[in-house]
Amino acid sequence: MTITFGEFLRKLRESRGMSLRGVEAIAKISNAYLSQVERGERGIPNIKVLRRLADAYGVTVEVLIQAAEAGEQRLDKMPESTTADARFVSRGYEGLSPESKKALTEFLQHLVEKEKKKRK
Repeated sequence: MTITFGEFLRKLRESRGMSLRGVEAIAKISNAYLSQVERGERGIPNIKVLRRLADAYGVTVEVLIQAAEAGEQRLDKMPESTTADARFVSRGYEGLSPESKKALTEFLQHLVEKEKKKRK
């Protein structure tokens, strides 16, 4: 399935569990503008905006530039970056309460143990 650049951005945002208002708060970009880009009512953002979006979504700006240059991006080939994902999770972790941080740490430990058992 091929998707437009705006759809690529929407899928990327949704895959991060973010709302337009959440991206607005992080990237300091109007949610109305972002919505228009996602719907294809606006063109591809300038490099300054792409950098802010890359930071907000936890991907490299190169990922967004490649998707923008292609005009369309295959959803099943959406680039993933372990480092970018780690930055995204880390940014979310910093905003948690101590109780939530503890719960998240315990959950991650549970998942790591589950993966270890799968490999045996």
